[in-house]
Amino acid sequence: MDKRDIMYPFRYIMIRISTMDNSKSSMCGSEKTSRRSGLSMPGYEEVTPCLEWLRPYVRQCGNSPRGNWKMERRRLLDFLLVYIEKGSGQFTVGPNGYDASAGDLFWIPPDTEHSMEGTGGVMVCPYIHFDLIYRYPESHWEFSIPSGVNNLDDYTPMAHPAIPESLFSRIPGRSRLYNHRQIGSLINTVCREAAVAHEAHTMALSGLMMQICTEILRGLNGKNETENERYIAVMEAASSFVQNNLAEELTVRDLAENANLSEAYFRRLFAAQYGLSPGRYIRQLRIARVKDLMTYTDNSLSEISLLCGFADVHSLSKAFKKAEGVSPREYRKFGRNLVFTSGREKAYPG
Repeated sequence: MDKRDIMYPFRYIMIRISTMDNSKSSMCGSEKTSRRSGLSMPGYEEVTPCLEWLRPYVRQCGNSPRGNWKMERRRLLDFLLVYIEKGSGQFTVGPNGYDASAGDLFWIPPDTEHSMEGTGGVMVCPYIHFDLIYRYPESHWEFSIPSGVNNLDDYTPMAHPAIPESLFSRIPGRSRLYNHRQIGSLINTVCREAAVAHEAHTMALSGLMMQICTEILRGLNGKNETENERYIAVMEAASSFVQNNLAEELTVRDLAENANLSEAYFRRLFAAQYGLSPGRYIRQLRIARVKDLMTYTDNSLSEISLLCGFADVHSLSKAFKKAEGVSPREYRKFGRNLVFTSGREKAYPG
């Protein structure tokens, strides 16, 4: 036995975070190579320095369905993130034009000319206006910038400051990521949390934005290293089936059979793709759907329990209290907060 195993019996379960070598990295600008795979991956040298300045703040968000709609070319003072959940359209970000379809993620930095148009009927595209660097009081301006406005010279003091050269300054206008569903779910969670306004919701929204940024960076790094690429579409199909059938009885065995996989193999693949077991994924989606229905509709708890796959109100209440720490009725009592979820109260002052 190696004598080091005697002296340090726990060395195989320790996680070591090394100090930064500033001579080799600057504000998330270098790369680290994974010893396990040999792939170029964002590591401590890239990501950790961002914590010196990364302080996300949600300014405005929304996820209401839209008919055919159009936003002429304009520029913004903050960042805009748009996820295409359903529908299609045409987007431009800077000089680049894109066909927008379900699963696309659009990242629009401040002072970047862009346009957006939904052309395929009903479009669901949850969005977030946000700052990556929170500043007081600049981050609290309350007006919208309408379609067609490109000259923001008079409002330079309110503009988002330039961010250091980093992974975030290299995010493309449009991304099609293997983990887009996780990102879309987080964006919808931001919209829901903004509408419900739990205590200390601004901190919760900031934390959710950190998660979204993390998932975007992971997605841009490539396919999930732990998963065979050919099964990603299979897991996506399973996820879609779950989301579209939450009112029905769902079992892992049935999902595995639909995917033509053994139950054990399906569990392993699903966990590799989504970071949690299929059973827990189903429970989280059901609770999220309950929150949506309590936030955006006047449906009774009896109706909501049936729509979300619970046998009765008692089953729903028990599961909800376990997941959220409050009863559904208590959750519904929370008022709306100051984050605008449909539009600014003040018009653009120009």
